[in-house]
Amino acid sequence: MSRSRKSSAMACLAAGGLTAALLPGQPGHAHTVQRSEVVAQGLNSPRGITVLDDGTVLVAESGTGGRGPCYLQRQKRVCFGNTGSIYRVRGHQKGRVLRGLPSISDAAGQEASGPVDVTASGDGYLILNGGGPGLLQRAALGPAARRVGTLYRVGRGGHDRGVIADLLAHEERLDPDWVTPRAHPDEPTVHSNPWRFTSAPRGGWLVTDSGGNDLVRADGHGRTFTEAIFPPNVVPGGAGQPARLADSVPTGVVRGRDGAYYVADLGGLLPRAARIWRIVPGHRPQVFASGLTALVDIAVDRRGDLIVLSLTSRFEPGGTSAPGALHRIDLRTRARTPIAADVRLTMPTGLAVGRRGELYVSNNGVGNGAGQLLRIRP
Repeated sequence: MSRSRKSSAMACLAAGGLTAALLPGQPGHAHTVQRSEVVAQGLNSPRGITVLDDGTVLVAESGTGGRGPCYLQRQKRVCFGNTGSIYRVRGHQKGRVLRGLPSISDAAGQEASGPVDVTASGDGYLILNGGGPGLLQRAALGPAARRVGTLYRVGRGGHDRGVIADLLAHEERLDPDWVTPRAHPDEPTVHSNPWRFTSAPRGGWLVTDSGGNDLVRADGHGRTFTEAIFPPNVVPGGAGQPARLADSVPTGVVRGRDGAYYVADLGGLLPRAARIWRIVPGHRPQVFASGLTALVDIAVDRRGDLIVLSLTSRFEPGGTSAPGALHRIDLRTRARTPIAADVRLTMPTGLAVGRRGELYVSNNGVGNGAGQLLRIRP
């Protein structure tokens, strides 16, 4: 139901179709990072990262789509393939522990949507698969695509253990943000594209749907509920231009030390239109921070502060995108401090904090085989 499609937004950025600005912030000192390294490379559209209690790092790879079946979306053929995977780093051991997961993409492999987030679950994994199509399009992709747009369990050997939540079905059944203004009236209202998930306070899971502009609660028994709806942001126009609406496009979600949940949004890929929402379950979401740009993920560090990842920091002349950016936001004062890494963040798509405070970032998130897992030691 949105308005702004996450996969299309990333493709737009890769093609230079984005105008963005530097992340603003209150006065603060940049924390220069001297030590960064490529932990893994050759990844296929890496997305969400999870660091387990024992230090194991899991990365969801959205894959490269496949040869079909296919459907048409905006005059492009979007085709299905079992090319999604889960990559694991455990000490010195690195490699894919799951392959053959659902993936859809355009012919160039630049708009892949497949596994977007993952965590360990018993003797297997809990995987969130991105979407983009509705139920009719998913059906057109054939029975092998039944996990597109769902949160589901997989055993360590790859055995499918069932769906926890069907986000596409939730969107088509309820279309929760139909009551909000539309930034792009020509786009379909019903649209789902799950992006991140985290555990809910009383069991189950909270899932951000960047297509649906909402936060969905899954109770673990197949039932889904709308926890929050994120309205578009009103971006003032400049030089006599009218104000514009920027779709929220919620991305990362994390539980803070204060017990509240914090959700980052992409802000319709408009300059300074991204926000961070604070959510206390059972209450309306409140804007915690605004004036940010293209937030694609959020995490909590060892001090309890928020770390946010921007897909890009600004738009540069010549149709190229600027590097991504990392910022720390003090949970008490809301002051923002840039984290200046000694590595270029190019289309970063995922963020996590390690046991020793190190940051993990999915880099080069768009494209076949170009993805990296970076470790940044502050």
